[in-house]
Amino acid sequence: MKVLLIFTLMIFLIGKVQGHDIFKTITNDQKIDRYIFVSTKMPDQDLIELAAQAQISKMTMVLFGFIDASSAGLEHTKIKIFEINNSCCSRNGPSWMIYPLLFEKFNVRVSPSFVISKKTPLNPSDFVMVSGEMSVQNALKYIYAGAINPLIRADAKSAYKEFPDE
Repeated sequence: MKVLLIFTLMIFLIGKVQGHDIFKTITNDQKIDRYIFVSTKMPDQDLIELAAQAQISKMTMVLFGFIDASSAGLEHTKIKIFEINNSCCSRNGPSWMIYPLLFEKFNVRVSPSFVISKKTPLNPSDFVMVSGEMSVQNALKYIYAGAINPLIRADAKSAYKEFPDE
């Protein structure tokens, strides 16, 4: 039953969280995806800051699974996402999804990890990932510097420019 529930979430994700339609994130016509892989075990303040930065850079926050394995795990996770989005962005936070296969696809082992990828990566140059405690802005600088693919370089630069000058 738990496997079926997780499989269903991988297909349908969370649906709508905070008025964001996650299906638009998956099915839009863009050629590039932007992700921040996080864990609910990270400190709340880190999640709040990353969510605020994800909202600016239009990155999707990705969780591996539910907060807990109880029958109310999905509800607990939705509440946590609501609280983070409310704290960071007055309920207008970034999109979130629960997608364990995406963690496997990019071989994510550390949270947070930041990925910019072509929609359908076919080879290693089709995505760039950086991991570790840093701001989205710094991650975008590293992604830009390490990208071989010109689409990914251009997207990292574009996402970086979304941040106000300091």
